Amino acid sequence: MNHVEEYKKWNHVPNDAEPKWFRNRGFSFEAILKECLLEQGLEPRSGYKTEGEQIDGSFFLDGSIFLLEAKWHKDPLPASSIYQFKGKVDGKLFGTLGIFISMSGYSKDAVDALTLGKSLNIILFGKEDIDAAILGTRGFRNILKEKLRIAAEKGIVYHSSEVELVSKDGHTTIDSFTYDNTSSNIVKQDLNFDLTSDLVVICEGNSDRELISILITRILNQYALSKKVNIIVAMGKMIIPRVANASSNIMTKAPVLIITDSDNEHDRTLDMLNRGVELDSWQYSIPDPSIETWIGVDRKEFMRSYKGDERKVMLHKLANNINLDELASKDNSFRSFYEWVKNA
Repeated sequence: MNHVEEYKKWNHVPNDAEPKWFRNRGFSFEAILKECLLEQGLEPRSGYKTEGEQIDGSFFLDGSIFLLEAKWHKDPLPASSIYQFKGKVDGKLFGTLGIFISMSGYSKDAVDALTLGKSLNIILFGKEDIDAAILGTRGFRNILKEKLRIAAEKGIVYHSSEVELVSKDGHTTIDSFTYDNTSSNIVKQDLNFDLTSDLVVICEGNSDRELISILITRILNQYALSKKVNIIVAMGKMIIPRVANASSNIMTKAPVLIITDSDNEHDRTLDMLNRGVELDSWQYSIPDPSIETWIGVDRKEFMRSYKGDERKVMLHKLANNINLDELASKDNSFRSFYEWVKNA
């Protein structure tokens, strides 16, 4: 079985999958990546141990050595996982770069934490990038070069995002795209994807997108509205203005709402948006301290208590049980969102 077919096989999780199955997937993924890199002429080396640390692998491109770390977990990886790898890269020859791959994505604070660090020597890949490299036609080499250029020119280490369409009947469609700073465009991977919309929402992370999708669908159904809404995930708070500006290049002139957590700093968050967003017209909703406040939970406690599919189930349960009108009367940030969906 070639590495493409092997990769397709591990993308389907059996209903009765046990912990051993997931461990085997992780081991197989390392071999799949090595074959992918070998095919691209990148001279990959398998995982090896140095004193006190484990390196998943390395490869060579245009005179530079890249260290590789690849994870295929159930949940988004926190900033601590990336910092641990960064420490390994920092201790190597000057100019060595690191490629960190998380097939389960990253926590929404992880990318900002890395971007705001003192030095950038890590490039982040998500599942959508690996899908494009192995199943698509772009190839790992081209994807990496694009990411390196964006990181060098704009300091963005992770620029993959998603668009989700929400319609009145609750049907949703996901499409991956990339944010290209060299042209300030959002580039679709699926040319058949319909980006026209009545409303555009831009948010921080995938968990936010899922909650927003549920709530928008409830509002549209409650008022029998037939609006189509695009939800764009920026994968980080500080990059939201750049993604918002780029969205205007491919979207229709639909009203734009930016939803981002205050993180207990409402005024600073609003100032960041005002300084960075260059759209002619846009609105904002800043939940305090996080969007999970809308469903009555503490974000950190919620993320700690529920994992994987269990977290999704609980998110849907909580979001479908809230009284929309009552919440709008008590929470200004939700009221801004609620009224915007109804009336924009």
